[in-house]
Amino acid sequence: MRVPRYTSYPTAPHFTPEVGAETYSRWLQAVDPDDPVSLYLHVPYCRQMCWYCGCNMKLAARPEPVTQYTETLRREIGLVAERLPGRTSISHLHWGGGTPTAMTPDDLARCMERVEARFDIASGADLAIECDPRTLEPEMIARIGSLGFTRVSFGVQEFDLRVQ
Repeated sequence: MRVPRYTSYPTAPHFTPEVGAETYSRWLQAVDPDDPVSLYLHVPYCRQMCWYCGCNMKLAARPEPVTQYTETLRREIGLVAERLPGRTSISHLHWGGGTPTAMTPDDLARCMERVEARFDIASGADLAIECDPRTLEPEMIARIGSLGFTRVSFGVQEFDLRVQ
């Protein structure tokens, strides 16, 4: 299936000072409940800087700011689901960032539980997550597998440590 690649949707030109919560709600209410959606969840935190990266991110050496953010993300998942016209099916779920695996394994599980409570995950759905191999720990790898992720992207740009 050929689908457009969005880094945000609606795309940036749709957002102007006139676009507020009411407009955003109308857009969500216009989604056809019979069509599956792609859901992108953004975690703007990283544990280490990647010198090649141009992403808007924040460094978080401790888990507390990331955990606070994931609580906000869980609320946002609920708010979006409430504004959709029915229980919506997800065909693609992508965790990007930053580095989503800057979350604790428990925070990732809580967010996925919220997604599964508010949406239907379609059979054969693509569940993807971006990881930083420099900071990925065995417990997170196990949790990613147990949560049913089907694709993991490793942000390796260069193996020369001097570049990093």
